Amino acid sequence: MTIENGASASAPALSLIDPSSYDAVCSLVDGCLVCGDVAVPVTVVEAGEPDALCEDPQGQRGMVGIELVAPIEAGDRLLVHGGVAISRLGESA
Repeated sequence: MTIENGASASAPALSLIDPSSYDAVCSLVDGCLVCGDVAVPVTVVEAGEPDALCEDPQGQRGMVGIELVAPIEAGDRLLVHGGVAISRLGESA
């Protein structure tokens, strides 16, 4: 996923489920993305604790902390912010 809010075309990619990608982008978008209203819906591919393997709508996969929404199972839809699932999503989200 790439952030599109005034950053140049050569801006690095931002993975919303991999917080380590924030460092390269925060300075380009005039602020900290962790503190912004940036979240992404994901689907649980493989449930685990304390992390689960999840996939975003673009097919990127990454580990997501699930402490706030556990227990979960494969196929569940979650809203992720800063690498942590912050809520469950209904099927229409």
